[in-house]
Amino acid sequence: MLLGIMKIILATFIIFFSTSLISNEVQLYKKVSDNIPKVEVENTVYMGDRMLEQRTGMFSECLTPLFSDEKRKLGGWVLSIRANEPLCKYKEKDKGYYPSYINGVSPSDMDDVEDVIYEVRLKGKKEGKYKICLVLGGLNAHCVKKLSSDDYKFETVFVFEKDSLQRVIEYAGKKGTIIKFIYSEFKDNMARDAFTREFEIDLNEGTTVAYKGAIFEIIEANNATIKYKVIRHFEK
Repeated sequence: MLLGIMKIILATFIIFFSTSLISNEVQLYKKVSDNIPKVEVENTVYMGDRMLEQRTGMFSECLTPLFSDEKRKLGGWVLSIRANEPLCKYKEKDKGYYPSYINGVSPSDMDDVEDVIYEVRLKGKKEGKYKICLVLGGLNAHCVKKLSSDDYKFETVFVFEKDSLQRVIEYAGKKGTIIKFIYSEFKDNMARDAFTREFEIDLNEGTTVAYKGAIFEIIEANNATIKYKVIRHFEK
């Protein structure tokens, strides 16, 4: 039963963290469908960053380990923690955090045994002896001990809803008067190959860009950064 609940949680949400476009003023654990950034507000991003984004999901409290760990347990199970990949709550009352990846891989010689998604908890705060543990059924399956506050951080992360479609435009650089962009569609945090396109504009012909219903104005750009403001977002 517990394993089934964990699989439903992972099947419902896919974690993706966009540092450049997340606002500090957010409501946690409430489903939203919106476009970012705000219209008519100047923004600056680096080459390769997302300029416009359409998304469906929620903001969540997350624990992000700053280290990687992999432990092979008795019976051949491999339990893991990935550095810089957020582990997130899905309800405010959750005691633990959940990964967007399988953190309990079953033995390769046991085809009839399924992989497991372990809940992750930060323990030892009262004693000042921190440890991050993979937990199943309330019991510790594996712990990384003797941690300090430098080994992890807390973040507010946008968690995409599974099966929702995200559309983004990224800045791809400037050469002379030509500015390049990449348009992509994502589902389950995976780019759809047939829906990724590179397009460009010539500044000699204007500074307003229109693509797939979105319109934005270029204020200034070089090969490293672009300053712009959105006039109209993607249609929902």
